[in-house]
Amino acid sequence: MASTTSQIIHKTHLLNHDQMLDYYADWADSYDTDVKSSGYEAPRVCAEALGKVLSDKSALIVDCAAGTGIVGEELKNIGFKTIDAVDYSQQSLDISASKGVYRRLICNKFDENKIEEIKDDSCSALICVGALLMNHITQTAFPEWNRIVKQGGFMVFTLSRVEYDDGLPDHRLVIGNGIQELLDKGTWELIDQTAIPYHSGYLADMFTIRLKNKTDL
Repeated sequence: MASTTSQIIHKTHLLNHDQMLDYYADWADSYDTDVKSSGYEAPRVCAEALGKVLSDKSALIVDCAAGTGIVGEELKNIGFKTIDAVDYSQQSLDISASKGVYRRLICNKFDENKIEEIKDDSCSALICVGALLMNHITQTAFPEWNRIVKQGGFMVFTLSRVEYDDGLPDHRLVIGNGIQELLDKGTWELIDQTAIPYHSGYLADMFTIRLKNKTDL
């Protein structure tokens, strides 16, 4: 059985948009404590992975589904200075703001929509930790990721290996197919794929991607 935190997050894809916003609004104040108590190491590990491929500490990084800013704190800890947060929970962003790690906080969701506050080819990297999941961030966001990240830029993201037997869509298969399609097309180049600690002893795949070719986008 999956850990309580992972199971709770997975179940949220049964919620509609308004219910989801209410859910994260209610959870925002205790989110950091709850996920850290479950042994959530992914923010630190992913920030370090990005640090290995992106040497410019002043480069613009977008933290996708930034939530309460745990990933932003880890990026700042290793020296990154210019980080924009995107999340569609304003309550979570309010907590992020109090940490002083982000240049901008944008209340929006990466999906099929265009996030007007972020210009084409303006970002050197994007990081998305713990949010690739049905009804959260899915493969429908990949075109928008490709729009804002410069050619030659980097993406680091996780895809949980947690398995569920509840009859809900397999996020690993659906989102994984979207990842593989971009790799097969040559749009993305896989730099690394590594199993990393997730929640309470469970694993996730961490992908380090270089945006190789934007010609056909």
